[in-house]
Amino acid sequence: MNQTQGIFTLYVGRMFIVRFLGFLIFFVLILQMLDLLNRSSDILAVEGATAQSLWHYVQLRSPQIIAQFIPFAALLGIVVTLAGLSHTSEITVMRAAGMSAHRVLLPFGFACGLIAISHFVFFETVTVKSSEALDYWAANDYALDLPEDTGTRTNIRINFDNEFIGAESAARFGDAVLLTDVTIYDLDDNGLASKVIEARAARHEKGVWRLFGVKTLDAVTLNVTESPDALWTNSLDPELLFALSLKADQTSLGELSRKIRQLRQDNTETREAMTSFLSRFAKPMSTLVMPLLGAIAGFGVHRQGVLLVRAISGSALGFTYFIAENLSLALGKLGVIPAALGAFFPLALFMVVGFSIILAMEN
Repeated sequence: MNQTQGIFTLYVGRMFIVRFLGFLIFFVLILQMLDLLNRSSDILAVEGATAQSLWHYVQLRSPQIIAQFIPFAALLGIVVTLAGLSHTSEITVMRAAGMSAHRVLLPFGFACGLIAISHFVFFETVTVKSSEALDYWAANDYALDLPEDTGTRTNIRINFDNEFIGAESAARFGDAVLLTDVTIYDLDDNGLASKVIEARAARHEKGVWRLFGVKTLDAVTLNVTESPDALWTNSLDPELLFALSLKADQTSLGELSRKIRQLRQDNTETREAMTSFLSRFAKPMSTLVMPLLGAIAGFGVHRQGVLLVRAISGSALGFTYFIAENLSLALGKLGVIPAALGAFFPLALFMVVGFSIILAMEN
């Protein structure tokens, strides 16, 4: 009996893995081609750029696409595999042989567990580094022979010390930190801008921020003043700036954990960083829910609905999970719900829904 179960697990698991890899390769090829068509003109516009530049972009971009679409590929692979087994009446034979719905789904659960572990390891070891390198390259307009990244931040938007601060980039140069294309909104007690400051750059050195190419708008009098440089009095130190502008998908778990502790020491809000930290575990685990949500495609009496309708229902249920996941993460980062709830609530909810579906089909 154990040998028979092993053969069955290998047979069904292999069918699923082949279809999973097929869908994943399909998504990566199509989306990478579309993305490359959109970016190729910018990459090749750089002096000295060749086809090697395009290949370098593909190497940096494809890990992001792979990590993003692993759960989608797993969902569709499960739906197609179960629908095929149902169409050939193999599931009917399995059930007639005494196998429960849980036993039929066991190979999918085992395979999805391996995929979830691989997803987590791949994201932490490959995707994080490639995302950081791609963002740094794009921030420098895909220039060739760039110096090593020393912790550049791009597209900075933070709210601190009654000021909303925006900057195109922030980079370290020895002991100094340089911001480019800086915009500062001084906020009053009602949260409205009382003054707007625009600067070509800002430099922090020896504990002082200095703005260069400054243009100031008084929102009350509408007077505009200009000066070549000016001091910027703000308690925002560079370490806190880099912590607040941290991009979770480009940061290792260890560094992200250290930044969260630093934010807590500075009595700064950690809800966004904490939600992102927990989501690094929740997103790979989403693959574990897919066998439960896609099970409806393989089980059910034919008179209760055609096979195509059940396959579409299983796919729709899976895509509903991804929508709920993104919504929950957004609410967690905004502080509407606790970080742990924002990261894991959809996982727990759809686990219950999936097991409820399995129990209903068993009965």
